[in-house]
Amino acid sequence: MIRYTSNLRPEYGAELERLMFFNPGQQTALATIMDSVEKFGQPSLYIDQDRLRIKVEKLHDVQTLFVLDDDTLAAVLVYSRISVESLIVIHIAVDYEYSSQGNRSDKMLVMRMLNQLRQCACHIKGIENIRLMNSSSEFIVYPV
Repeated sequence: MIRYTSNLRPEYGAELERLMFFNPGQQTALATIMDSVEKFGQPSLYIDQDRLRIKVEKLHDVQTLFVLDDDTLAAVLVYSRISVESLIVIHIAVDYEYSSQGNRSDKMLVMRMLNQLRQCACHIKGIENIRLMNSSSEFIVYPV
């Protein structure tokens, strides 16, 4: 069963590291990842009060949406509020099995994560849109 959470136990550290930094799917989005790192800084993992967190060098505060399929870490979406009216997606990582080429592609995790983020954004005062960088390093703006 798919579930979303902003809290992840430290036991998932190796899985999250593999997903974020050693993901074979990164090759398909390498230019976008490099642009994101240039704009926002390198992401890193740390443990804060018994939960696994992600920080990004050039941003004060980032939020994370983790996707678990039963007890398997399937995907992660990192985002931040960059202005009064906008959230920006900084990084999306999906386990190969859940990617468009994987055996569990029918779960459509990227679309589901973006929909979940949109639902969360509806409850944040002032947020009007979500910005997502495409493969041409241009931002696509999705209204909330």
